[in-house]
Amino acid sequence: MGAVAIVGGGVAGLTAAYRLKQRGVRVVVYEAGERVGGAVRSLRSEGYLAELGPNSMAGPTPALRALLTELGLDASLVPVSPSAKKRYVVRKNRLLPLPLSPQALLTTRLLSNGAKLAVFGESLVEAGDSPVEESIATFVRRRFNQEILDYVANPFVAGIYAGDPEQLSVRHALPRLYGLERTHGSVIKAFGSMMRARKRDADAAGSAAAGGMVSFQHGLQELTDALARELHAEIRLRAPVTQLRSGPKGWTVGAAYQTAELYDAVVYAAPAHCLDEIELEFPAGDRIGTLASIVHPPVGVLVLGFRREDVSHPLDGFGFLVPEIERRHVLGVIFSSSLFPGRAPDGHVTLTAFVGGARNPDLAHADQPTITARVMDDLRTLLGAKGEPTFRAFQLWAKAIPQYDLAYGRFKDIMDDAERQNPGLALAGSYREGVSLGEAIASGEEAAARLAALPAAAGPAGR
Repeated sequence: MGAVAIVGGGVAGLTAAYRLKQRGVRVVVYEAGERVGGAVRSLRSEGYLAELGPNSMAGPTPALRALLTELGLDASLVPVSPSAKKRYVVRKNRLLPLPLSPQALLTTRLLSNGAKLAVFGESLVEAGDSPVEESIATFVRRRFNQEILDYVANPFVAGIYAGDPEQLSVRHALPRLYGLERTHGSVIKAFGSMMRARKRDADAAGSAAAGGMVSFQHGLQELTDALARELHAEIRLRAPVTQLRSGPKGWTVGAAYQTAELYDAVVYAAPAHCLDEIELEFPAGDRIGTLASIVHPPVGVLVLGFRREDVSHPLDGFGFLVPEIERRHVLGVIFSSSLFPGRAPDGHVTLTAFVGGARNPDLAHADQPTITARVMDDLRTLLGAKGEPTFRAFQLWAKAIPQYDLAYGRFKDIMDDAERQNPGLALAGSYREGVSLGEAIASGEEAAARLAALPAAAGPAGR
């Protein structure tokens, strides 16, 4: 493999470029914006550290651990605080811990007795076998009941996808949950086995090694900054790609304000919604263009700092999620300074609130004073916040998280088919195999490995 164009300088594209460069492949990263890193954005200001995109990532897999070691980031890795284990859910304007054990389930005030019976009786429900694509909402109602959907699944989906469980595919949006029913016949039985195994792993290896959430001393942007340093000369900023064309000699990549260049292969790692801005001239290119119709609801991220005495809640957890039925303004709030050290000055706390999503897209697009006022309304009611914030930072992601909805299976087939027809094309990013930071990184690793294994000339099939 001689040369590869990487379209998109987010974490997936940077990872693919880094891995290919390691293998001696010449790479060029085309980034449309003023900076690389995509949705990963950490801001240090006034003694606060604000995460304006992802706030943490799952404990490193062996592959990710190897990447962090190569980038010299091991010493900067910080595990989530053990005191942040609680996950709160709002019910009747109160924050109630999500029960994470059978004992906690028996005594929780989050769920009614009827919902508790539905959980304990879930193992008696037969596994579904319908060929029809099933939504998360339908799956949860079938195996549990409406209350579990309202107060567990709905806020959980808002926290991951900022999405609507009635529209998201359980098979694609939550493949592990979908798989548990098929492999164990019961979600609760499988969760019990998994939690026992996780506790054994945690006791033996510690929180970070056992899969707990992690970040870096100076925020998640340390990772994308480290990748960018390794690729400095290979990155072209303000270079939106306008054309991808395959031919007998390889792949022609055209970008604004630049001369078109020829490559042996292409990694498309920009957001799916950007595809409608590119001429796609290769087998199955017209079908790949339909990926631009994947829904990406807007999400606003508002990071606020407070004096510790101005927030009465102990902030003794990861944060809280809000069920749609509770009709609050925020989707959820992360207790950022409770998770990791160095997120707020001494005597202060940092809270990260999320608004918009599929639930209330108009609020995400409101002006910042309006958003701040709505968020403060919720923080006063739910956390006992008072006074004015000592710090504010806001980021609007106009097209935030790709929705793995009931039509996503068709998009996945299109992507698989396009890669089969075009061996020199790899697709990577949050629209491919999962929306988490770790999954985006893994998609970049996989794209690089697949292209590196190709012969030097690998255009469309049959070339």
